[in-house]
Amino acid sequence: MLKTLLITTFFQSYLFATENVKIILKIDNEIITNIDVQKEYNYLIALNNEFKEVNKEKALLIAKNSIIKEKIKKNEIEKYYDLGEESDYLDDVIKNFYKKLGLNSKKEFKKYIEKFGLNYREIKMKIRIETVWNQLIFQKYNEQVKIDLEELRKKILKLKGNQTSYLLSEILFRSEASEDVNKKYELIKKSIESVGFKSSANIYSIADTSRVGGDIGWVNENQLSIEIVKKLEKLKINEYSKPINLVEGYLILKVEDIKKIKNDNLDINKELKKLENYERNKQLNQMSNIFFSKIKNNATINEI
Repeated sequence: MLKTLLITTFFQSYLFATENVKIILKIDNEIITNIDVQKEYNYLIALNNEFKEVNKEKALLIAKNSIIKEKIKKNEIEKYYDLGEESDYLDDVIKNFYKKLGLNSKKEFKKYIEKFGLNYREIKMKIRIETVWNQLIFQKYNEQVKIDLEELRKKILKLKGNQTSYLLSEILFRSEASEDVNKKYELIKKSIESVGFKSSANIYSIADTSRVGGDIGWVNENQLSIEIVKKLEKLKINEYSKPINLVEGYLILKVEDIKKIKNDNLDINKELKKLENYERNKQLNQMSNIFFSKIKNNATINEI
């Protein structure tokens, strides 16, 4: 009797779950359900608690676009890599990931994401996809990166003594041919005033940092172009810039914090290497955005 009751309850639960699962999109041979979108919504809130203040309908649309982006990347990656492979490097990436959330251990991280109806295996795969995507971009485009080491060395030498470091967040957006940049910027400004910078990054930014509310981290002024430094110098903490025209779109930068760094005992070679890596990553990120746009245009995306 008990066994029969348990079986009946299981099938009732299964049927209820099945009835509530709806396929809403198909990307090539990958399907996306309403449950996938809801989980992505929960994931975005886990990364940025302010995201829950965004209008639910709009937030679910953002979550849908986010999962579409992930699926397109996954489909491209699987042409070259096995996503099931384990690596020590991935463990380090995951550790850095949860440290940014203010968590101290994998155990804390697992408990944290469980509050949002997520499990560690799912999140690990998401991080794996981003990590392998970066690996793919590096292998495809690293030889195209152009870095003038002498110019970078000159930048470092100019900053002997003190330099400024900025804690930055970003919104990178594009303006379609028929869309005025200033109108798009005004729209983003209204969003920032309404739901904050982080949630506006979730909504409008095309950068990979959009999932984490546009968080870039600490950046020294010698890692930035003269144009950007000049704009940042005019900003106070919690202020943001007007759009900066870049190859891949328009960039809005917010200053979260500022600190001064003493460079009395500056290690030129060490700083040069750091600056070279930063410049390489910046160029590769530009190429990543361009490459993603290309494969997205070639993907078959069908609403169901």
